[in-house]
Amino acid sequence: MSRITISQLKTAEMQGRDLIEIYALRKVEIKTKESDGKSFLSLEVGDATGRIDAIMWNEADAAYRQISPGDVVQVKAVVGKYKDNAQLRIDNIRKCEKNEYRLADFLASSVFSHSELEASIRSETAGVKNPHLAKLLKLFFDDQDFMREFLDAPAAKLWHHGWIGGLAEHTISVCRLARAALKNYQLLEPDILITGCLLHDIGKIREFAVSTFVDYSDDGRLMGHIVLGDQMLLERMAKIKDFPEETAKRLRHIVLSHHGEKEKGSPVVPATLEALVVHHCDFMDAHAAAYERIIRREGSDNKRWSEYVNLIDRFIYLAREEGGPDNLQLF
Repeated sequence: MSRITISQLKTAEMQGRDLIEIYALRKVEIKTKESDGKSFLSLEVGDATGRIDAIMWNEADAAYRQISPGDVVQVKAVVGKYKDNAQLRIDNIRKCEKNEYRLADFLASSVFSHSELEASIRSETAGVKNPHLAKLLKLFFDDQDFMREFLDAPAAKLWHHGWIGGLAEHTISVCRLARAALKNYQLLEPDILITGCLLHDIGKIREFAVSTFVDYSDDGRLMGHIVLGDQMLLERMAKIKDFPEETAKRLRHIVLSHHGEKEKGSPVVPATLEALVVHHCDFMDAHAAAYERIIRREGSDNKRWSEYVNLIDRFIYLAREEGGPDNLQLF
C-alpha cells in the first residue's frame, strides 16, 4: 500500500480524514496553554514532497521526552486546518526503528543521477586552462571525499535546489549562464569566471547537515557558507606552489561577494566584472529554480496564483499558455 505523502495531506479531499502514517520530524516544541497551563506539542513533520505543521494535546510531556528533530515518527492523526493551512492533529506519536522506513521517502533527490552531475562538472573543469586554477580545481573535484559530499549536498534548506544533488545542479546551471555571458562581454576572463562559478558555493557542503531533512550545521549557523567557502579556498591554495597572489584575490573576491549585497550576507560587494557576473548568474538560477519549484507544486488544478511567498514578498502567477513547456532537460 502506498504511503500518504505531505503533498496529498494538503488537498481538500484529505480534510477530516484519519490516518496512521510515517513522517520525518523536523521540529518539536513543548508549550503551555495559557488558559489552563496544560502542556501541548507544536510540531512540523515532512517528507520528500513537503512539510506540514502539527499539534498534539494529549500526553505531551511524555512524548516530548521520547522524540527529537531528525527522528522518523509514526503518527496517528486527523487532518485539519489552522489559519487556512492544513494541520495534523496528532493523537499518538512514536519514534520508528530504521527497518520501518525508507530514507528516500523523506529526502528529495535530484532528477539527475550522480554520474550525470559529475560528468557535467568534469566538463566544466576541463575547460579551465590556467595551470594554477586547473590545479586548484583538481584539488577539489579529484578528492573523492569532497566529490561525494559535493554530489550529495543540497544548495539550500528550502528556497532553491533544497534536495540531494541540488548543489551540483545549481553549480552547473551557474556555469552555463556564465558561459552565455562570455559571448556578450569581451573583457571577461573565462578561466577565473568559470572557476568562480564552480567554487562559489563550496562552503555549502559544510553549511548544511542532512539527516531526514536539510538543516543548518553548527558551522553553517555560526559562520555561513561564504566564510566557510573562503576558508576552503585558502586551505587548498596553500597546497599549490607559487599560486599567484592576484589570481587568489580575484577568486576569493568572487566567493566573498557572490550574494551581491552586504545586507544579503556578502562581506563585500562585487568589484570585478567576473564577480558581478557570477553574482547575477547565481541570483538568476536560484530564483528561477525556486519559481519553477513553486509553479510545478502549485500550478495544477487551474490555479492562477501561488500561495503568498514570504521570502520574496509576492504571489507568483501560475497560469500557463496551452502547449507551453513542461519537460525536464538533461544537462
